[in-house]
Amino acid sequence: MRSTTAVALLATAALPTVATAQSSPDVADLEGARAAGGETQLLARGYESRRSTVVGEQRFTFWYNARTGRCLSVPTADGRYGTLMSVPAENCDAAPSGSPPQHSSTPPAEPGYRDPNSLVLICYGGGSRPTVQNNPTYQWNATTHKWEWSNIVSNASEGFSSDVQIELYGDHGRIQLGSKLVPPIHSGDDHGWWDLNNLVVTPDRITASYRLNGMNKPKLTIDRRSGRITINATTSFSGQCDAGDWGAGRRRF
Repeated sequence: MRSTTAVALLATAALPTVATAQSSPDVADLEGARAAGGETQLLARGYESRRSTVVGEQRFTFWYNARTGRCLSVPTADGRYGTLMSVPAENCDAAPSGSPPQHSSTPPAEPGYRDPNSLVLICYGGGSRPTVQNNPTYQWNATTHKWEWSNIVSNASEGFSSDVQIELYGDHGRIQLGSKLVPPIHSGDDHGWWDLNNLVVTPDRITASYRLNGMNKPKLTIDRRSGRITINATTSFSGQCDAGDWGAGRRRF
């Protein structure tokens, strides 16, 4: 299993009460497109590339449309686009390219904590999930009076690496899981997103749960000082959520 890698805090912004990150209808047709052709289409539709970051095996590029004020998060894996999402404009640093930074007498907020109730995180790590395995064995067959090969099926655990995306807006939130964290029997999701229940956000910790099915209700905990995330359920997960530029004694987000 691949060791945990550092990841980036994608967005922090003061948002309107009803704002959420969502798929963007004007570029929905680009989902699954080859990255080279997708870039051409984004440019033709008035978007410009601002910055990118790599998380696990995916590259996230942020595109800004000055006419609409829309910022897109565009994931790319294996040369193709995933779901293009509208995210808070600060992900794109909405000032035009090349513009000098704006100065203010107000001290800058701590990175990732401008609005303590609004966070968009991607965490990358690994976990284990139950599985079954066949163990070939050589046994004596009392009926045929000879040694024969047979299989013994036993329970086992399987390690994997995955990423998790978490979005908090006001007093609600949601989580998107890597495919290996989703059991074969599941329900209640909205295009791969599950609502967070029992959400509690404190200066040092974030806790919540979500419902994959009637018997599987994982609980997650994020330590805001270390950036460590754990998910406890039948399939367990632990990883790192890192805001980047932070100082000693300060929260990561």
